[in-house]
Amino acid sequence: MEYNYSIKEGELLLNNSKRVKIIVWFTFLFRIVKLIFLLLSFCITAYLTYLIFEQCITDAKLMNCIPLGSIFATFGSAVISVISLYCNKQISFFQENLLALHEQIPELSSWKRWPFLKRYSRERARMFWHNYHALRNPQITFNGQNHCLTIPLPTCTADFYDLPIAINIIKMKCFHKPFTQSVAQHQNIQEQKDIFIFYCTLMIYKNIIKYKFGTFLMLIGSEFVLTSIIFSFLYQQIHEVLLPVTAYF
Repeated sequence: MEYNYSIKEGELLLNNSKRVKIIVWFTFLFRIVKLIFLLLSFCITAYLTYLIFEQCITDAKLMNCIPLGSIFATFGSAVISVISLYCNKQISFFQENLLALHEQIPELSSWKRWPFLKRYSRERARMFWHNYHALRNPQITFNGQNHCLTIPLPTCTADFYDLPIAINIIKMKCFHKPFTQSVAQHQNIQEQKDIFIFYCTLMIYKNIIKYKFGTFLMLIGSEFVLTSIIFSFLYQQIHEVLLPVTAYF
């Protein structure tokens, strides 16, 4: 019997409660907000690229725009390649830590989320009636001195985006001291090794947050490459359209 942690398996639940129905609708709204954010991010990147072209190019001719756009696109592509290697490295670390966790916890089965399954979803059962499903990852509960901490265990990259990664890292950081004190009270050496289960879980979350930060940088870099290509061929037309607006401000 483990004193310091316990395991609960993952499962896909049929849940037609009002709470899940509301979450499904909020998930749809979140996708719209995410799309708006991406469009806003692209507009900001395009505006910054326009300012760079405006400062560097005095004569808005195609022969002047293409070399500058090529330089930015080449530089951006190199940066994206480097960040891509960094993200792949974090994915590799994530898989290694997850495999180590499975090897150290015999009661943790090899349950893995199918990537196409959504965290909360619905499907039509009959006319005007839908069934709602909620996906639950395997959960590890760490037992502290006075309270416990339950953390879902990510199993694939789809979990990177619909689990509260940053919040769970903060929770684990705050729970670190109570958990280590609880483990130290036991005299059994095998039980004291349970602290490595905690560290391994924490490293899994750190690999995810580093990966997501890298993908964000890749998104920004991709936007700069795309806008550089656009301005290489269309800067003259865009400049003529925006010139009255910039002159007004």
